[in-house]
Amino acid sequence: MRVGLFAAHEQHAPTTLLAHASAAEAVGFDSVWTSDHFHPWWHTDAHCGAAWPWLGAALERTDEVAFSTGVTPPIGRYHPGLIAQTFATLGAMYPGRIRLTLATGEAMNEKPLGYEWPDYPERKARLVDACEIIDRLWDGGFHDYDGHHWTLDSARLYTLPDERVPLYVAGNGPQTAEVAGRYADGFLTLVDPETYESELLPALERGAAEAGRDPDDIDRIRQFTVAYGDDPEACREAAGFWRGTVAVDFDDGVADPREIERQGREVPLSELDEWGLITTDIEEVLAEIERHEAAGFDEIEFLSSSPDQEAFIEALGEYL
Repeated sequence: MRVGLFAAHEQHAPTTLLAHASAAEAVGFDSVWTSDHFHPWWHTDAHCGAAWPWLGAALERTDEVAFSTGVTPPIGRYHPGLIAQTFATLGAMYPGRIRLTLATGEAMNEKPLGYEWPDYPERKARLVDACEIIDRLWDGGFHDYDGHHWTLDSARLYTLPDERVPLYVAGNGPQTAEVAGRYADGFLTLVDPETYESELLPALERGAAEAGRDPDDIDRIRQFTVAYGDDPEACREAAGFWRGTVAVDFDDGVADPREIERQGREVPLSELDEWGLITTDIEEVLAEIERHEAAGFDEIEFLSSSPDQEAFIEALGEYL
């Protein structure tokens, strides 16, 4: 069972996240995941650094730990060919240490830049385009592609890694899980193990069967939210930064962090138990690793909103 750390560009400055990534590698984390947003999920005291240059710096600063986006949405601001080129380059420079995760995204990444925010069926169709374009470009050679939304016109990547970069798809519903089954090397989800087993796993297997693939070859990863520390009230307050993700649905068209924060502040801190695990006991964190391994996940990545992030990394690292 692999254990990862989420580097939240929304919550910390890029240089601080570099220190977190180095600390995670030093104590035995297997991976570091990073958000890829234009706007954050909060306004007050927030950050939102660009993920792609940060990945290059983080890979250069560390030696072995793997890095993944969580997630990169190919909806408007990113052409899939540009995504393919960027991650092929990272893969060539840092063999075996980079993974790409696609998803249907959030309005905060598109609307501020003047792109439309389409409904889910349209975003899903663009995700399929992206999977097919990236797969073809990573095969090498020249390619034309006339997709639902995205196209190629005699496009070729001239820098490719010796080892192909794993392509992951993230989703919280059966339709995206089915796309992952058809195209992805891995599937990332935010949903609990029970919903995963009853709703998403059958869809993942169905998509794999349609594509003639073995679903057991698909990596399964759960992002799990936690706030850990000595003071339970301080943990709850730190978790409060993410109330916008509770108040605003991913499919909503809200893109202004000020509005997301306004709605988030209407969620009482007392209701944050539904957000994730808020605890002063590291044994409860370890129990989640075991629970997810029993549910068939290959990796759990912790989005930690702890009062002292370094203390969380060190505390968990003692058991890794």
